Amino acid sequence: MHALFIFLYDSRFLEDFLEVLLEEEIEEVFVSEAQELKEILALKFPLFKELQIIMRSRKKEPKLIMALVDDENKIRRMINSWKKDLQLDKEEVATIFSFSVKLWQISPHFY
Repeated sequence: MHALFIFLYDSRFLEDFLEVLLEEEIEEVFVSEAQELKEILALKFPLFKELQIIMRSRKKEPKLIMALVDDENKIRRMINSWKKDLQLDKEEVATIFSFSVKLWQISPHFY
């Protein structure tokens, strides 16, 4: 089981990300206003402090999507789909990372 986190810088892309999660039949999905959670998360994980800095400069209703994914291959398929559909290589749309739920203390995989 892997925890997938997507810090979406612009809420215009929310539906695109959720469609791919639905296609992969990911049922455990939580969406929140990223601004509301960023301070809480920054206290527990140093990684989120860096994301706070990024999010301060963006004013387009950032969202945080969290999902539990049973297979890392599903995550890779979703990443490839988002890269293709949203041209993630050309525009900075989100910070996406995951880590094994069992290995909560180990650093996440960035995509």
